Amino acid sequence: MTRPDPSPVLSGSRFDYPLRRARELCGGVVVELDVVSSLDAAIDALCDEVGRSIDDAEALRLVPYFGTLWPAGRALAAHLGERPALVRGRRVVEVGCGVGLPALVAARLGAHVLASDAHPDVPALLRRNAALNDAVIAYHPGDVADPDALVAALGTADVVLASDVAYEARLAEQVAPALARLCRPGGRIVLADPGRPLFQTTVNALEALGYRSEVEIRRARRGDDSATTGAAGTDGEQEVFVVTFE
Repeated sequence: MTRPDPSPVLSGSRFDYPLRRARELCGGVVVELDVVSSLDAAIDALCDEVGRSIDDAEALRLVPYFGTLWPAGRALAAHLGERPALVRGRRVVEVGCGVGLPALVAARLGAHVLASDAHPDVPALLRRNAALNDAVIAYHPGDVADPDALVAALGTADVVLASDVAYEARLAEQVAPALARLCRPGGRIVLADPGRPLFQTTVNALEALGYRSEVEIRRARRGDDSATTGAAGTDGEQEVFVVTFE
């Protein structure tokens, strides 16, 4: 693969995003990837267009939360990097992949990886990051709100991954049945969450479907923007729950 240029700009469906290069150590795997240079600035630019070129509904759909590294994604990627046998040679799906850090780690470890996300600007960024890491990742757009379409596009997998996907009530209820349908009989689902109040709803729903759960508590680095750390801009690390369902 041709490696993308450093300090690039990502051409999105409606906006261009300046990017910066990040380097992540995930267990025994080092990943280089491009992320949105400033999520705060990208959100400000989007808000400036509300009422001019886009309406509120379109703005909500285009918020570029996909473009940064969240603690839960970092924790899930590190969890995989320390357990290569979990994914090596297996068919792995990451739902809500964003920049694709866990998917990239799985691909680097020898998994056959598919990734999915609902944001229209994810495919271009994921292609860049796959090229940076000489990784092969198949991509299909999809949303857990439409599990039939998601399963039709992705099929089923030995390992299903997702991080920080239970951040609103609608998603907390929809995630469990969607991921269960994506998981082959005897497969595993691995979820990472920073302890959002609704995450337990998803855990309970998967357990009600017959899955047994095992919890690992990790600490992962926070992001660089107030959008990921809160208005106070808290830095440092955050506790993340990585839950494996079998």
